[in-house]
Amino acid sequence: MIAARGLGGASLRDVAAAGGVTTGAVTHYFPGRTDLIAAAYDEVMGRLLDRLEEPDGHRELLATLASYLPHDPGSEAEWRVWLAFSAEALVNPDLAERHRAYYAAITARLSADLSPVQVDLLVALIDGLSIRILLEPQDWPATRIIATLTAALPILA
Repeated sequence: MIAARGLGGASLRDVAAAGGVTTGAVTHYFPGRTDLIAAAYDEVMGRLLDRLEEPDGHRELLATLASYLPHDPGSEAEWRVWLAFSAEALVNPDLAERHRAYYAAITARLSADLSPVQVDLLVALIDGLSIRILLEPQDWPATRIIATLTAALPILA
């Protein structure tokens, strides 16, 4: 629901209707809207952390970076949830803390063989490219994505 309609379309009632269940069934697991949003974000970030690996060498780095970008309906939905959550975290301190914790986990995973500056550049590159790809898909064919990642590799080295 969040990926398709944004946070505004993720009321407990909307989620219940989409799932073919009662609102009471949803509130049994998610007492409030913030709990529902946080659970969706936890799911997306859990999937990311599960597949986050330290790349070995430039060639593998390119493939690894490309795999984190929105490249199919599933990853596009995950990035839409992340983007919606990020916007909500700007005004909700509890969600902002959760957001910071996930970025700390991502940073820790990538820090084994990369410097803090390289990790920051890598995360900023993926975040920025993902937003551009979501908002301007017609302007970001695979060739442009690969060319951009390839140009960034020396900076990350």
